[in-house]
Amino acid sequence: MTGSWKSIAAMIAGGVVLAIVMLFFSGTTQIAHESLQYQLNAIGQSIYEYHTVTGRWPSGIDDLERTSLGARLRYLRPVLENHSIIVVWHDTLRPHPAENAGVILAYHNRGLLAEMGRQWVCWGDLRTEYISSRRLKASLNAGAH
Repeated sequence: MTGSWKSIAAMIAGGVVLAIVMLFFSGTTQIAHESLQYQLNAIGQSIYEYHTVTGRWPSGIDDLERTSLGARLRYLRPVLENHSIIVVWHDTLRPHPAENAGVILAYHNRGLLAEMGRQWVCWGDLRTEYISSRRLKASLNAGAH
């Protein structure tokens, strides 16, 4: 009986390993990463677009919806309201993205990818980067946002 339990345990362990490998190397995961990068970059661009048009930095979802972002990401409001993506509302950015390279504009906050210890962020120079949750927290706490 002991041998059969070992066989069952080995099969379960093998299944778990296979599931993890499929998660990280499947096309579905890649699409999720690309989708988050697109959304974060679109939000970052809309922040600068709003400033270009109004001379002010956006302070809420309504401001972002007044930009072309509303047409690009029609489902934006629920994503921001449920905190899947967090926008860091700034009132003192420089008008040129390159001058804000160390500033976090937005980051992915919920879901399997975010709960695995790494999160996508959009930096002030409109780069998207997959960083550790520890680095994100440190950047936000240090005021680099």
